[in-house]
Amino acid sequence: MIRMFYRGFREFYNRLVSGTGDRHDSERFQKRVPHNVPFPCDIRGFRSQKVPKSVHQLRPGDIDVIAAMGDSLTSATAANSVGLWEVLVENRGLSWCIGGQGNWKSHLTLPNILKVFNPNLFGYSLSDSYNVHKTAQFNIAENIATTSDMPYNARALMNRMKQDPRVDMKRHWKLLTFMIGGNDFCSDICYQSNATLWLNDVQEKSMIETLRYLRDTSPRTLVNLVPSPLISLMFSMDRVNTPLTCYLARPIECSCIFGQKFSENRELFRKLERKFTRIMEHVSNLPEFHTDDFTVVYQPFFKDASVFYRNDSQPDLTLMAIDCVHLSQKGHAVSANGIWNNMMEPVGKKSYGFDHLFKTFKCPSLRNPYIYTYYNSF
Repeated sequence: MIRMFYRGFREFYNRLVSGTGDRHDSERFQKRVPHNVPFPCDIRGFRSQKVPKSVHQLRPGDIDVIAAMGDSLTSATAANSVGLWEVLVENRGLSWCIGGQGNWKSHLTLPNILKVFNPNLFGYSLSDSYNVHKTAQFNIAENIATTSDMPYNARALMNRMKQDPRVDMKRHWKLLTFMIGGNDFCSDICYQSNATLWLNDVQEKSMIETLRYLRDTSPRTLVNLVPSPLISLMFSMDRVNTPLTCYLARPIECSCIFGQKFSENRELFRKLERKFTRIMEHVSNLPEFHTDDFTVVYQPFFKDASVFYRNDSQPDLTLMAIDCVHLSQKGHAVSANGIWNNMMEPVGKKSYGFDHLFKTFKCPSLRNPYIYTYYNSF
């Protein structure tokens, strides 16, 4: 009964308020790149003449299918919001790792980058939608999801892919971005009697279970395993005079960190969140997740994410949505730049933290044409 009511309310809300993803006139949006500016990378030669047999010899243009799992940061919740009444709209077409709305000049996203190398790429979200809508495609992210939800989400994603006649599970190379963790610390950790034990016994095991399922059911897959920037971003705003909307939204959307009842444990939860990112990196390096047709790469660009860019003393709150919890469309574009750079950087030498959009945009080269993995980085 409750589930039916929630679904009905969500559909009504989506029809009433959706369409925000089509806006372009706000300081929180990416500045459009002029038509005469070429793509930053030479794309010639970066789709293999023969389909590669190894995930460690995968060029950007070899990716056929793109997908994503995670929470509201992956669903691009509130990315184009201008008021708190719009914070439940999911602008999935703008999502940093799975949105395909527009192109790289209007909306920098990972699919819009990869589409330049392979125009036949599919699976990316097309517009505002919830994950049950067709336009969400292979973006299975769900608001308020935690790490313990990911085994279920992985099964839902594989079912959706296998039912799609466009997907050849054995032949197509797939890129899956898996980011999780924000809600573990915003909404869950303050209700755990032993948070450290919970991280190790529940969250780490859920992550491993999810990756094992993907390894066993999704051949020819590269997984980007990404830590959530949610807590780092919100802590970075402690030095900033934030607008009233932040004070209204954050205690509701992230009660474990901003709720008055749990304020004395705030620094402890921050330390445990940093431990969780180390657990995530450890899991990504487990030998069982590195085979010829499946691999996991820890992409740390969100580590220490901040409203202060690298080497900048002035904050940029336009990276954040109206609620100061989610990313704005500009924030999603900056994040897309970050995940792309990480994919072009060897394991152990990856950059992290936010930087100005397009300030550094790394490219494959004839010497290093492949997306970096654990095996081809050394």
